[in-house]
Amino acid sequence: MKYGKKNVLRKEKKITSTASLVRRKFSVIFFKTLLICFLAAIVIGGCAGIGIFKGIIDSAPDISDIDPSPTGYLSVVLDNQGNQTAKLVASGSNRVYVTLDEIPKDLQHAVVAIEDERFYEHNGIDLKGIIRAGLTGIGNGFHFSQGASTITQQLLKNNVFEGWVGQSGMEKVKRKIQEQYLAIELSKIKSKDWVLENYLNTINLGQNTLGVQSASRRYFGKDVSELTLSESAVIAGITKNPSAYNPVSHPKDNAKRRKQVLKNMKDQGYISDRQYKDALEDDVYSRIQQVNIEYAAENPNSYFVDATIDQVVQDLVEKKGYTDTQAYKAIYNSGLTIESTQDMGIQQICDEEVNNLENYTTAPQYSFSYRLTVEQADGTLKNYSDQTMISYYSPTRPDYSLNFPSQEEAQAAIDAYKAEILKPGDTIVEGGESVVFTLQPQTAVTIIDQYTGDVKAIVGGRGDKSGSRTLNRATDTKRQPGSTFKVLAAFAPALDTAGMTLATVQDDAPFTYSNGTPLRNYDDSYRGFTTIRYAITKSINVVTVKTLTDISPQTGFDYLKNFGFTTLTQDDVVQSLALGGITQGVTNLELTAAYATMANKGTYTKPRFYTRILDHNGNVLIDNTQETHTVLKESTAFLLTSAMQDVVNVGTGGAVNFGNMPIAGKTGTTTKNRDALFSGYTPYYTCSVWCGYDDNSPQDGALTANPKTLWKNIMGRLHENLPYKDFTQPEGITAAAVCKKSGKLAVEGLCDADPRGSMVETEYFAAGTVPTEYCDHHVSATICTASGLLANEFCPPENRQGGVYIVGGSPNTEDGPYLLSASLSLENYCTVHTAVPVIPEIPPVPEIDQPNNILENQNNTEAGGQREDPEKEEGNGNGNEDENNGGTGETEGNGDNEGNSGNEGNSGSEPDGPPAEPEGKNP
Repeated sequence: MKYGKKNVLRKEKKITSTASLVRRKFSVIFFKTLLICFLAAIVIGGCAGIGIFKGIIDSAPDISDIDPSPTGYLSVVLDNQGNQTAKLVASGSNRVYVTLDEIPKDLQHAVVAIEDERFYEHNGIDLKGIIRAGLTGIGNGFHFSQGASTITQQLLKNNVFEGWVGQSGMEKVKRKIQEQYLAIELSKIKSKDWVLENYLNTINLGQNTLGVQSASRRYFGKDVSELTLSESAVIAGITKNPSAYNPVSHPKDNAKRRKQVLKNMKDQGYISDRQYKDALEDDVYSRIQQVNIEYAAENPNSYFVDATIDQVVQDLVEKKGYTDTQAYKAIYNSGLTIESTQDMGIQQICDEEVNNLENYTTAPQYSFSYRLTVEQADGTLKNYSDQTMISYYSPTRPDYSLNFPSQEEAQAAIDAYKAEILKPGDTIVEGGESVVFTLQPQTAVTIIDQYTGDVKAIVGGRGDKSGSRTLNRATDTKRQPGSTFKVLAAFAPALDTAGMTLATVQDDAPFTYSNGTPLRNYDDSYRGFTTIRYAITKSINVVTVKTLTDISPQTGFDYLKNFGFTTLTQDDVVQSLALGGITQGVTNLELTAAYATMANKGTYTKPRFYTRILDHNGNVLIDNTQETHTVLKESTAFLLTSAMQDVVNVGTGGAVNFGNMPIAGKTGTTTKNRDALFSGYTPYYTCSVWCGYDDNSPQDGALTANPKTLWKNIMGRLHENLPYKDFTQPEGITAAAVCKKSGKLAVEGLCDADPRGSMVETEYFAAGTVPTEYCDHHVSATICTASGLLANEFCPPENRQGGVYIVGGSPNTEDGPYLLSASLSLENYCTVHTAVPVIPEIPPVPEIDQPNNILENQNNTEAGGQREDPEKEEGNGNGNEDENNGGTGETEGNGDNEGNSGNEGNSGSEPDGPPAEPEGKNP
């Protein structure tokens, strides 16, 4: 910095200059003006905001005109002919109203602690909660995930504001402001107890339970007044998300939420540390009923109606923006008319056949769901269930099962177990024991119209249906699909995009997965080169897994997702995916929809249980139009259908053939026959049948016939009066003669000359996929039996063995006996016979005077006549023998031996016949 006098004067002049003063003055004026404008904007904006706010408040309904208590209209379900099949009404819809004095304080406090901790203090809205949620959202990058709605606001939202569902932006802000305003107004005229009572009777608590009484009966089989602290925390934990925190389907997630409920209760002074600890140690989930116990006064809904309700709820949430609670309230209280796709004639056939004992290979068995609560001598409670019963016996009886020949024997087993576990001083708590018996093995059936996606009938289980919302094995249970996945996961993508055809071959030979696990076929045999068509027909594991490996498990996984399966996880991207070895299993409904895709020329149509929903005034609330997308080329769907027709006609599914309609389908079984299935279709309908034990117990091999018998009898009756129809062949399908051992064009004289019979067959191909190369797995070769190598020109006829052989195959398969060994494939020729034997020349006879008789003999010899001295023929005799052994019948190699000229007669002998005698030889 410069501090000289000259520089100081220059700087003073610059500061005091007119231009500098003007600039400073302008800056001051500008910022003053900007500040005034800003303040004015705040004032104007505030006034406008107040005006808008006042307008929103003025447009809110008057508090005296609203009723936030649960009320509503009767809803009905109609079949596809318009006939009523079910009534859905609040009094019989899993909502049973209870007063606050019937609800335990622990449950009241649990809900308040987790949903609205300042409920008893605020005036309807929680300003602290709003500020907390706002600051948290700002801190998270303006992602406002925390809620600040009070119990009062939620009551209004569920029972008053359903008309504003699905709104966003300013409309959502408007509703929120009105909701908060009405919450304040409601708090002025209603007590906290009134608000809490109505809220606890309104909330959706999963599994179609509305209100705490229904939830208590659903999950614990008792009235809400009997709930313990631990059980109350389970129910309170559901409220945030009835699906994600459902204690039946997501017990681990509910357990985390329950722990948070109990911690909040302890922190807020509702329970002591000891109560908190005791509640956490309670094994509450062992008491939760796995099979719903319904206390409905009317007849329970059918499996079809249950599934329809599930889909309606899902669509109201996804398409109309309802919450779960609002969706259930609409169904049971809003007077809806649900037009279902159910065909009661088809449904009746399914119900009758599933419950016909003649369709099962064994007598029925019975399992049970058991719950027992015991008060021990020291006053503590201990809970038992069917699972603890299995755990009790499994150390000494690993195969212990809860399946018994009769209910009486099942009850006897329960009584024996109870006698063993009860100790002196133990008493069974009143109402602490319950048992539900279930027929075994169980069954699931789904029938879909493949062209519309309409579900025509479902069966969620055999035996009497004791209540609504019971376990639905057709839509809810996830089981392994077994070999029904082979077509979907491996062969469909292989034909559709991987360039393979039904004639493509894999070597069916011993194989191991990439992790080293060995893979075998179900019959422990290996067929050698096998076409995809035959692999589908006979359900061959090795060919299927090799095919998926070639196209990649990821490709198979992607196709399965496109087929509509929602239960797959990324962990399923493995080779065993081809055989249905997946993490969670699939539902019978989704499996049927996937097969319906092939029946519908490759177009997937989302299965639907209803076509329309009408509101109370007859207006269309939802028009459930078809949701479709293409999965396969039409040609691929036809080729797969053709192959699966072979499954029924000559393969593993012959038992389903009812004779008067084309059928395509696939059998499926899993390890130890735990699951047995048949999925298939006709030109009219697609049907899947599953059979197995609920507890996943192994099945006797005879039980695998059950799904085929049921499929045949159900679909046979269904098609009795339907006109014959065939599967339609699309354009672009051609046929060609190919070799079954190579999948390529057949070669005359080779493929039709296989030692096992002709391997030529006519196969269908999509346009552009007909093979252009000729069979390279059949060869013709002549083997020398003396060396086992290819015969050469010197091998004698009797050692030559000609035939058609297989090359490139595996020795330990059915191709093994017909293989040309690898060494022969390299053109290794016989090393035993390397040249034609050479007979030494006979020295010329000296021209000397001889007796007449000697000269005569010599002349005879030269003339090719017989010698009288056999010893003189030794050389010729050996030569003849060699020549006969060689089998060539030719004597040109001994041309110098004139005495052999008489052996030319051998040229006409058969290689396998005896050597011909030389002409003129002495006998």
